[in-house]
Order: sequence, then structure tokens, then C-alpha cells
Amino acid sequence: MLRQYELVEKVLDYDPHADEGMLNRAYVYTVQKHGSQKRASGDPYFSHPVEVAGLMTDLKLDMATIITALLHDTVEDSPKGKRAALRQKMKRLFGPKVLAGVDAMTHHKTKGLSEDEELAEYLDYVESKVGNNKAAVPVKIIDNYVNMKDRVTQFVAGGKDAENARKKLHQYASSIVLLTEKK
Repeated sequence: MLRQYELVEKVLDYDPHADEGMLNRAYVYTVQKHGSQKRASGDPYFSHPVEVAGLMTDLKLDMATIITALLHDTVEDSPKGKRAALRQKMKRLFGPKVLAGVDAMTHHKTKGLSEDEELAEYLDYVESKVGNNKAAVPVKIIDNYVNMKDRVTQFVAGGKDAENARKKLHQYASSIVLLTEKK
């Protein structure tokens, strides 16, 4: 996992005018907001948005997109009753452009759908929300790539998680195709 100073240095290497303080603040905010959450692998959850942001720096994307990558799951993974206050704080700390990117990345899932309905609902979200935000498009593509790496391991291992991993792999791959074919 990319350490805070490494991420900031990577951005400053290609964008010496980037706001170092804001990048540091976004990294720390991500770690704080994901707290003790764990990934299926047992890694701390914040390692996921940090990995996504690190890959974004390899593409030399602008600071707002890197910060959107760091914060992309923050609202979605927060209790519904705290989301409005969280959004206002993020707007104040990181600006409306970053908040718009995070909002575009926030997926409000509908429960109780069939597999086909779930895929259609997910792709509608990707096309209508993600696809209409310049920062969210590359973040979602890289986010899905990182998520696919985890799901492939679950799928290959078989067992009780294999079927859910297969469904998620189908969603992620379909999303990447949708976003990369969209002109």
C-alpha cells in the first residue's frame, strides 16, 4: 500500500502546483472515515481507496481526481443518517468539484433485486451518475479493476463466496466496458 508521503510525492512530481496540504488532508480523512473497517482479505479498508488513488497518480491525473479516488467510498460506507453532514464537511474541506465526484461514485443499491435487475440497476447508476462526471469516470474504471482483483481470488477459491464473486465480476466488467466505450 502506498504511504501518505509517497502518494503526495507522486502527485507533486508531475504537478508541482498541487495543494500538498489538501492531499495530506484527504489521505488522513480517508483513513479516519474508514476506521476499523476491513476488506474481505483482512486488510484495512482504507487500503482500497489508497490503492485506487495510487493507480490514478500513475496516470498523472489532476489533484481533484486523485482526491475523489481517495474519498470515493466515504459517503457510501457511512450511515445514511450521517451522510448529509458528511457531504457538507467534505464540500468545505475539499470543494464542490471533489464532492460532485464523490457523489457520482456513491451508489445507492436497491435490495431484493434479481441478478439481471441488479446488473441493470448498477449499469444505470454507472451510466447516469458516473458517466456524467469527468473525475468519476477514471476513478470508477480503476475502482472496478481493483475490486475485480479481489473478486477473482474469491471466485477461483470457490466455496460460499464464489457465486457472489461471479456476479460482481460481471458487474465490474460490464461497467468498465460501458465507461470505456462511451465517447
